Amino acid sequence: MLELLNSVKSLPSDERIKSKRAREYVKLMRLYEELEREKTRLDRELQEDEKQEAFEALSREFNIPPYVTVRDAAEIMGISPQMIRRYCAEGKLSAQQTLEGSGKWRIATAQLMEQPNWERFIDKRAKLKKQSAALADEVLTQLDSGV
Repeated sequence: MLELLNSVKSLPSDERIKSKRAREYVKLMRLYEELEREKTRLDRELQEDEKQEAFEALSREFNIPPYVTVRDAAEIMGISPQMIRRYCAEGKLSAQQTLEGSGKWRIATAQLMEQPNWERFIDKRAKLKKQSAALADEVLTQLDSGV
C-alpha cells in the first residue's frame, strides 16, 4: 500500500496551483484514481476463497447482511428490481424466493461485491452502523442519567 501512496507524484503543472489545499486535493484525486485501478486489478485476481474472506471481513466491519432484498440488489447492480427478480428466477443470481410467487427474494450478498455500486452500498451500511451506535450511546446515556 505504501508503494501505491508513493507512486502518486506531483506534476510540473501543479506548480501553477497557488493554494496548498488545492494541490493536496489534486494529489488526492490522483491517488483515488490509482486506488480504483488497484482495486480493479485485485478484483480480477482474487480467487473465490479470497473473495469470500474479503466479504466476511467487510461484513463484520460494516454490518453487511448475508442476504439482501431485491431493492438493495437493484441498487448495487444499477438495474431495475424487475431485472433482479428475472435474474433470480433464471438462476443468474444465487437467491431463494421467500414465498413462492411473491416476488420477494433473499439474494446472497457476497456475489454482488464486483458490482458497480458496491462501494455505495458499503458506505450506506457504514453510515447505518454509525447512526445505530450513536443511537445506542444516546439510549445508554439516557438510562444512566435516569431520564
